[in-house]
Amino acid sequence: YTITTEKLEKNTSRKDNFRVDLKISTGSASLEDYRGSGYDRGHIAPAADFAFDSLAMSETFYMSNMSPQVPAMNRGIWANLEAEGRKWAERYGIVYVVTGPILENKAYKTIGINKVAVPNAYYKIFLSPIVKRNRETDDLFFAAIAAAYIIPNAKGEKHFSEYLCTIREVEKITGIDFFYKLEDDFENKIETESLQEVFIETE
Repeated sequence: YTITTEKLEKNTSRKDNFRVDLKISTGSASLEDYRGSGYDRGHIAPAADFAFDSLAMSETFYMSNMSPQVPAMNRGIWANLEAEGRKWAERYGIVYVVTGPILENKAYKTIGINKVAVPNAYYKIFLSPIVKRNRETDDLFFAAIAAAYIIPNAKGEKHFSEYLCTIREVEKITGIDFFYKLEDDFENKIETESLQEVFIETE
């Protein structure tokens, strides 16, 4: 999903209307699955990223957007990383956010009657396009900047910056090719650099 400077405008307040997602054909997790489990109903796409619209925010509370998170992680490092995404939108005007759970161990823990999987970690990727102007020639040129993080689903005191990695590392652990529609050379550069501007070659 994307966050833009326009979407940072807060037009609604959080209602916490957690509910089953009836459109999930394989069966949705329920509130009961989390009750007494010791895990938070952690947002994958955070409610605060959708405060620009009441319906958009409400839809972040479907259980299909929840995943079991250790409370200290959900309310600490993960919340801080979510806020970092909004800072990227302020800084660059737009940020593309890709985020989700990581299930490394086939014998992962589950909670509740619906056997909701408890991830080992979560990933979050930010990518922002940048337009710059050459002061001498007045020509425009294009670049992008990206960052990726793998955050353990555990208690901890570390800052999210200590979990900085590359998009390629997240792809390796998840098996997902995130930006396959990009031109190959540019994709390779942006996926192997973190917090570095990568310039787009134009003819």
